[in-house]
Amino acid sequence: MQRIYNWLVISFLCFLTVNFYNSRNDLSEVVHNRFGDYCAVSNVLQDLSKSDIKIKDRLTNLELITNRTVPYSYLQNISVKVVAGSGSGSGVLFNREVEGEWKTFVWTAGHVVSRLRKVDETFKNATVKYERRVNGELVGVGNAEAKVIAYSCPHTGEDLALLEVIKTTFFPNPANLNYADTSFFFSSADFADDEIKEVGTEIIHVGSAAGFYNSVSLGVVSQTDREYRGKKYDQTSTMAYPGSSGGGVYTTDGKCIGLVTLGVGPGLNFYVPVRRMRAWAKKEGIEWAMDQSVPVPLSRTPTELEMAPMEAEIIISLPPPPVLGNNP
Repeated sequence: MQRIYNWLVISFLCFLTVNFYNSRNDLSEVVHNRFGDYCAVSNVLQDLSKSDIKIKDRLTNLELITNRTVPYSYLQNISVKVVAGSGSGSGVLFNREVEGEWKTFVWTAGHVVSRLRKVDETFKNATVKYERRVNGELVGVGNAEAKVIAYSCPHTGEDLALLEVIKTTFFPNPANLNYADTSFFFSSADFADDEIKEVGTEIIHVGSAAGFYNSVSLGVVSQTDREYRGKKYDQTSTMAYPGSSGGGVYTTDGKCIGLVTLGVGPGLNFYVPVRRMRAWAKKEGIEWAMDQSVPVPLSRTPTELEMAPMEAEIIISLPPPPVLGNNP
């Protein structure tokens, strides 16, 4: 009986031992498998992390590129030629909704439209011309009739004018009828803040130099608050020629920082900076025509035009006139 009991005990112990080793092996296998899964997941996470870093780097680079450069086509789409009688200049578009209707306004130099003044000191309408290209190919040209709603004398004021487009006509290129002209009504200038730009800041000028639409030139801010002939301008090395007056000056992120109004010679030109434009616009009650956040008065009436005597206009021309006295 004792032998049977001992045999049962030994058998039971053997059974427990075998099960223990089997369980340990199973557990070891489970742990091994789980560790393998963990390693695989860890590798995936590391790969995702690397991919995330690459994506972030690419987004950062894209953001830098976006912030530092702007397609010239955008600047060309907000640039127009302003025709006034036998002369012409340039202009910058600003579009916004006014009392439920989409309106187009054009900023230009005051002397560009001064020849439109009549004997009774009112203005005849100007003609705004523009062209559209896609990938360098001419899509068509357009004409717009525009009335002068604000004006500053080139001699006693800021030499600025604001036009409102009242009628447009587009003439598609017969050789290219695949595009509809919509950019004229939706492209709009983005005016910079009043901060003075540092000398050396890279800038872009787009205007109708010598009457050629959308001519692009590059340069820098050469000096700020430069006094010339009793008035203050910011100076730039961008090229400007007859027809460039009223054309926009932009930073490389596409912000408009002023309008070219005076040329002295190649690489020596002057523009009215946006800080002076905005000060004049506030005084005239037309800041809404350069800032979307400023509400348009519900009962909008044309701004009282500055009634200055008719004088000879300032025209950007070459060769430059002689510089006298202490002027730079």
